[in-house]
Order: sequence, then C-alpha cells, then structure tokens
Amino acid sequence: MPETKYDVAIVGAGFSGPIMAAKIAEKGVNPRNGERLKVALIEAGPYFKGAPRPGYGSSLRRQMFTNLEDGYAGTYLWNNDRSLAKIVGGSSLHWGAQAFLPFPADYLHWQRETGLDWTEDKLRSAVAEIRREFNIHQYPDEIDTPGNQLFYDVAKKMGLDPKRQEGARRNCIYCGFCNSPMMCKYDSRASTMVTYIPVAEKNGVDIIPDTYVEKIRIEARGERGIARSLQCITDGSRYEIEADKIIVTGGYMGSPLLLLRSGYGPREWNGNPIIVENPNVGKHIDGHPRAGGGVSALFDEPMGDGELGNIGGYFMIHDDRADGEGRLLFRAGFGGLRLPSQSALNTFAPLYGREHKKFMREKGILRTGALSPSVSKPSGRWYIDPDGKLLYGGDHSLTLRRVKEGAQIAREVLEQMGAAQIRSARIPSNLSPRTGGSHRVGSCRAGVDPKTSVVNPYFESHDVDDLFVCDGSAIPRVTTGNTGTPQASITVFAASRLIERHFKR
Repeated sequence: MPETKYDVAIVGAGFSGPIMAAKIAEKGVNPRNGERLKVALIEAGPYFKGAPRPGYGSSLRRQMFTNLEDGYAGTYLWNNDRSLAKIVGGSSLHWGAQAFLPFPADYLHWQRETGLDWTEDKLRSAVAEIRREFNIHQYPDEIDTPGNQLFYDVAKKMGLDPKRQEGARRNCIYCGFCNSPMMCKYDSRASTMVTYIPVAEKNGVDIIPDTYVEKIRIEARGERGIARSLQCITDGSRYEIEADKIIVTGGYMGSPLLLLRSGYGPREWNGNPIIVENPNVGKHIDGHPRAGGGVSALFDEPMGDGELGNIGGYFMIHDDRADGEGRLLFRAGFGGLRLPSQSALNTFAPLYGREHKKFMREKGILRTGALSPSVSKPSGRWYIDPDGKLLYGGDHSLTLRRVKEGAQIAREVLEQMGAAQIRSARIPSNLSPRTGGSHRVGSCRAGVDPKTSVVNPYFESHDVDDLFVCDGSAIPRVTTGNTGTPQASITVFAASRLIERHFKR
C-alpha cells in the first residue's frame, strides 16, 4: 500500500504526467518551508521499469514488447484508442513518433478560441526543451524511399509545398512498426518512459502503478469547492491519498470523466451528484475527424526496396482561408514495408487465393502508397453526453467541403506520379454523431472566461481550489498535426507556471 499523504498528487502517467512530475520535483519546493516536494504519480496501468537505453532497450521492456501482435499490444489501450493507453508512459509508447510541433497558426487559434496568452514567444523555451529531450529531427535522406522522393519532385513541380517530416527517435533502425500500436522494444522511439520518468524518479517521485483513481474528493465551499484527496483502488483494496495539490493528467477522455465522477461538471451528467457546476467539463472536444478522403495508389514498379518500414515521408499544408480554418494536412507515404497483417488488408491486395499469395510473396505492398489529407482545423466538435458517450456535432459543411477538395488534390498528384490505379476512400455526405477521430483535445479547455472554459491560463480550475488540469484536455483547439509533442510542450509550459505560482518560496 502506498503512502497516503503528499504535497502533490498527479493522476495519469502518460504523455503529460511524467513531465509534470519531473519538472515539479526537480524545480519546485514546498512554499511553506522550502523543502523538497513529496510527489506521487499515479497510473491505472503497469510499470515496466528499466534504465533508458535508446537503441537497445531495457531487458524487461524488450521481453514485454518483442513480437507483440497488434491485438496484444491493445491490452494496454482503453477502448482501443492509442491516445488513451493505460500504462506508465501512456500513449507516448504507442504513438507513431511523427513530431509536429505547434505551427504559428496553432498559437493564434488558441488565443482566439478562449483568450489565452499562450503565444509562440511564451512557449518558445518549452518547445525547445521537447525538441531536445525527444530528439526531434528531420528524417535523414538515406532512409527516404524512391516513392517518397518521387512524390516530393512531382508536388514541387505542381506548385505545392511539400516538406520532410520530423521524427522523435534516437538510434532508430526505422523498422516502421511505430505506425501501429506496437511499442518499441529498442526504446528508440521517444517517450516519457525514457525521457522524464528517470528524472522524476531521480528527484524522489513515488510512481504508483496499477492504481485506479475512482474520484477526487471535493469539499463544497458555497458555489466553489476545494480538492482534498483521491479515492483509489489498488489490487481490489480501496484507500485514500491526501494531497495539498491535485493535478489531473488523464487525457482528453480520462480527465473529464474523473472530474465528472468527482461531482465537477454540468448538472445533467449521468445522474451523478454535482458538487461544483461547470457546463464545459466534457464539452468543446476538438480533433481530426475521420471523414474519408484518403487516396491510395498502386504503381507498376516498386516504390521502395523493402529495407525500410512505413515511417512516413513528407507532408504538406493547404489553406484556402487566411485564418487557417478548414486547413488540410496531407501525409505522404510510398514504398514502405508494413506488417503482414496490414499488407494483407491493403486496398490493392486481392481478397484471397493464389493472387493474394502472390501479392504477399512478391511484397506487392511496396508498389503501393497513399496521399492522405485530413482536415486539421475542422468545423465540428465532440462532446461527452449525459450518459458518458462521446458524440460528434456541429456544422460540418466546411469539413466536408475540404475533405472533397483534399481528395481531388491528392488524386491529381498521384496521377502526375504515374499511378497505375488510384482508389479514394468513400467521402461521406454528412458526419454522424458516432464519427471517429484522432488527436482529440479540449474537454477541460483553458480560457480566461469561466463561462466557456474549465481552467484558467495558468491551468488552475476556475471553480475548485488546489485542482489543476495539465494535459491535452486543456488545449482549446487541436494543432495542425499530431498532438503528442504539442501536448508535451504545453505540459512543460504548464509546469513552469505552476512552479512560479504554487511551488516557489
């Protein structure tokens, strides 16, 4: 049984929690006496310990992650969503390590959305730290495939602006299996497990794995509240952890659900008794909707030699408005080797029989590729309904228009590349309440107005004292690309703000 009294308790050890724990334990002090803070980092999943050895891996993680099949890797995912991983290291162990740090438009959208002061200049040092710690760098030319190079040349001639993708890896062999939920047995893919967890442990943070936090005990004070403790379950035993400050880092779904279970949120949620009301908890969820538009191609000649896995190649951005609304992000990948299970289900693979065996034996996957547009600034939003379901709503007209335009642009590029066959995903005429998506943020969004947000620009709850939300759920608008490294950057920024206001003598 862990200790039951801490200065700081952090709930969630995924992308944000370890960063927050490491920074506060290293730089913060108890403001009352100037002594080192007693910090707990709590995670619902297991902790596979081991010193970080990028390119080699720790013995335990090698043992656990070697030859994982996709289905088994999903053991550590919640609701089969790799952004909601229940394991110390969280989604940073599952992400594809494609590192899209915030673009200039992203900062402007945060400011415009809820009045935040999260400017590019103020986050500059935090972004630089994540670039350094995650070893973010442009993919080297020697691992580029001929197909990716062909795409780049054709897109340039067409007046488009392709750019080489950046990755967050160290001593990587570029097997390409990062682009599945499988975890890296070599510790080459950057994660909080190999960057910030060691710093947290060095500075005395207690990591408490396999522990489910049922709720935060919030004591009512008029229309406000104060966070007092966490009600936890470990190995079937219930107990309470008291903390002077409670920081929630459970992700876009975990964080609002914990707050809602704790009685903090809209009045109508799931029959749950609400202690402190804030209608924004679980609302305003932004992300990249799955709206079709992906365009695949089959070529007569191989686009790669089979030595490299599918790690992605180039990207390009297309705007048709000065404000960046409806922005399209195109990802290009050609000639990369994939897992057999993925190759067998490729859109150009024959369904069965001799032709299918021939496609697999001759590595037909190397003759395929895709140019996939996504609407990175969509017009709709998700929300958690009164029954706890995640639904999608809003005016989708801009998103649907841009999906169609993106598919047309992709098809034109592939035709110029000389594709023998081109197939587009079905483009919907509307988006349903069950529309899926990725890179979701904003369910406990930050803002200056308590009427439209959950936490203030300093990540402090508007309504509950000693309660903070410091993860992707606080980001009010989705970033242009993957949200892993932007979220990590914002967490570094959040830690500096919390230290300045709460953990400094």
